[in-house]
Amino acid sequence: MQELKQQIAQGQQYLELWPRQRELGAIFMEPRIIALCLLLQKVAPMIACLSFVVQFLYFGTEVIPRALAMSLLVVSMPYQGLMWLGHRAKKPLSRGLINWCSEVRTQMVNAGMTVKPISTKACYMDMAQLLNDAYTKLNKAFELP
Repeated sequence: MQELKQQIAQGQQYLELWPRQRELGAIFMEPRIIALCLLLQKVAPMIACLSFVVQFLYFGTEVIPRALAMSLLVVSMPYQGLMWLGHRAKKPLSRGLINWCSEVRTQMVNAGMTVKPISTKACYMDMAQLLNDAYTKLNKAFELP
């Protein structure tokens, strides 16, 4: 249970750290998952309540267990997205992504920033931190390699 909480917390950190740039959506799936998580955090409780009430009103008391199960499933959807993000944050980067991150780091160093080197065991959280730094500190000067 503690691991699940940690994974959800890490997913929330990853969600907050990932840069909100449109061009990253063409390369990574994180922007779509993040947008879905943020939307579900707002609307899932309302959908779950509405679903429960409608089923109860139309079908009566015999569907309460099924309606409750369905409502709990809908309420759990934002957490499922956060769990996916938490899992993705810990996943190691492929060689191609490590090389790409090295190119981004080189751009940042050439712009006069001090950035720690990308290790061969870097994970998606490290890449998110690097991209976030690149977009926030380099502003418009940063371009994807």
